[in-house]
Amino acid sequence: MGDQPHPFHAVAGLAAKRGLKDLKIKEERGGAYVRLYQNTPPLFFKHRNDPSDSFDRESFNDFKRILLSEEDCTDGPEATIALIRSLLEKFADYTSQRS
Repeated sequence: MGDQPHPFHAVAGLAAKRGLKDLKIKEERGGAYVRLYQNTPPLFFKHRNDPSDSFDRESFNDFKRILLSEEDCTDGPEATIALIRSLLEKFADYTSQRS
């Protein structure tokens, strides 16, 4: 993502205002690790350009990972929220297959 702010920051800032009160941001390692997540259903969103990180397994082992591409985030946070909302609906019945 370089010198620009991570697109998930703007999404997280608008999420509650747009009815996604359970969508949270997880940021670690001085901003090098940024994910959006929701506990119910257990989903987390990773930007495709972000590197893989062992923190995903540590924090989101039982969650379904959904990759968002650069194109998914280029039309601004409103469009990304609309996409995330549709994905949350699509996976509303998701339960972890791990025990």
